[in-house]
Amino acid sequence: MTRVAILINNYNNGPWVRACVDSALDQTRPADEIIVYDDGSTDDSPAILRSYGDRIRLIEGIHDHSRSGRASAAHAIAAAFAASTADHLYLLDGDDAYLPAHLADYEAAWAERPDAVMIQGPMRKIDAHGRDIGLFHEPRKHRLDYLSAIYRHHQTDYFYITSALAFRRDFLARVLPRVRADGVDAPADLYLTLHAVFSGPVLAVPAPTARYRIRPGSLAERNGLRGGRRVHDTRMRVACFNAIAAHYGRPPVRLWRDPTYLQQLARLWLPDWLTLPFARLKVALRR
Repeated sequence: MTRVAILINNYNNGPWVRACVDSALDQTRPADEIIVYDDGSTDDSPAILRSYGDRIRLIEGIHDHSRSGRASAAHAIAAAFAASTADHLYLLDGDDAYLPAHLADYEAAWAERPDAVMIQGPMRKIDAHGRDIGLFHEPRKHRLDYLSAIYRHHQTDYFYITSALAFRRDFLARVLPRVRADGVDAPADLYLTLHAVFSGPVLAVPAPTARYRIRPGSLAERNGLRGGRRVHDTRMRVACFNAIAAHYGRPPVRLWRDPTYLQQLARLWLPDWLTLPFARLKVALRR
């Protein structure tokens, strides 16, 4: 029988980490392993995590202030993975949570396509207090052939975030040591998803099975900003993809051929009434 593990990455998520761990324990298809890597939290997270005893495996790390937040997340995932023996690895941030059927729904998808290297899915958005604030579902993230879509549209934003992702063990064993080795300071979830499209089938389940917390000061909130932040993130994703594509001997994508990027630049530089032609161009190029 396939063994599954949930790898939780936590740093100073005291107000939310109990809900996170409880959601991992409360799965209709129980996890064989729940491994929590705490990156030297200075709040009450460690005490909360210790209270679970042997229901979870807790790894208490030491926070390295010389690492960026992205590097710390990559280190946490790698450390939790090294402690696991499971076949399928599910990622979960310490401030997010799963719905009860998360593992069951993903495993059902894997049963139909055992060769899939990665599965992702939409999420319910919640606020700092756990209140539902909407659906995080984007049709473009539900594709049959992600790599073809990337090269066709010269866009790379086809993937959900960390807590929506699950990977096959042999894929992570091969790719995790390469995270950050290509010289691109990209989030670990982005790096893994972009490697996945070169490695085998990627699936997307249709219904939300996880909760994505959007709270003041979080990465989720910052990524929702418009303007320069969106332009920067698009450039970063393309740089990451092109570095990975070079590793596989594949051609790069071009920012200037991405209509969404052109629209982002227009919104940043031009008055609103002048951005309409760029929106029409984006629609035309997607046909």
